[in-house]
Amino acid sequence: MKKWVKWLIAIVIIAAIVVGAVLFLGSKSGSDTTTKNLVTTKVKQGDMKINATATGAIVPQNQQAPNYDELELQVQMDELDVPNVKKGQMAKISVTAVPDKTYTGQVKEIAEQGTVMNGVSSFLVTISIDDIANLKSGMTADASILVNEKANALYVPIEAVQKNDEDKYYVLVPKKGKNNTTKEVKQFVTTGLHNEDNMEITKGLEKGDEVILPTKSNSSQQPGF
Repeated sequence: MKKWVKWLIAIVIIAAIVVGAVLFLGSKSGSDTTTKNLVTTKVKQGDMKINATATGAIVPQNQQAPNYDELELQVQMDELDVPNVKKGQMAKISVTAVPDKTYTGQVKEIAEQGTVMNGVSSFLVTISIDDIANLKSGMTADASILVNEKANALYVPIEAVQKNDEDKYYVLVPKKGKNNTTKEVKQFVTTGLHNEDNMEITKGLEKGDEVILPTKSNSSQQPGF
């Protein structure tokens, strides 16, 4: 075989190895960004309402000399929620035995002394009831007390907000990369009010911005709450 043919074969082999390495590294880089399907949502704007919830029972207002035409609701409120509960706050009441009606009332009294059970402290909160139609003493009920609200708040689902080791909050936002890939980029944010479903964002995002919701494959980070 002629010498120049050997050199040509060697050059072709080397070129094939280089191309293969580039393709391999490119595919690896793509997996480092995102090749999976992302679940995303958009930053919304609207009214946020924060409620403290608790379960209890309908009882006579005067339990020493019961008058069953004068009823109220007593619930055991978790110690974490009690600091936000104030006299006069509005409450919505759902009674198990009357599922088709929502009752209303106001916080009437908050116990000064809590009760500890299984290492958790709760406080007795008494709620007046505006209309006691169809209610009887001893019925179980759930109370939802409006403790805070904010109009025109920017918010995202609470699971979208995560916290790093420095106690800084962030969300993951999608960014288009090379080769039609999508990168997950950290966007640090400042948070405000939150309830069981949503977290207010006061800085770092705008209405309509897209954020990534965690899935089993990318939820190894510490959630915000």
